[in-house]
Amino acid sequence: MEAHLGLDPHQLRHSAATHLGEQKVPLQLIMAKTRHKNPRTAMRYTQPGGEAVAEITGILAPP
Repeated sequence: MEAHLGLDPHQLRHSAATHLGEQKVPLQLIMAKTRHKNPRTAMRYTQPGGEAVAEITGILAPP
């Protein structure tokens, strides 16, 4: 693999998928974009933070 600016294509793919996960793109679409077949492999790109967990908690138990 040829490196570009110190990054190889796999690192660029990982970065792009991480940005998609941060923008709340559904896992199925991230899998399609990255061509991952196993959801467990693609889940590394969708690490929800505390704010995201609080948001869905509010959906399940509104004030």
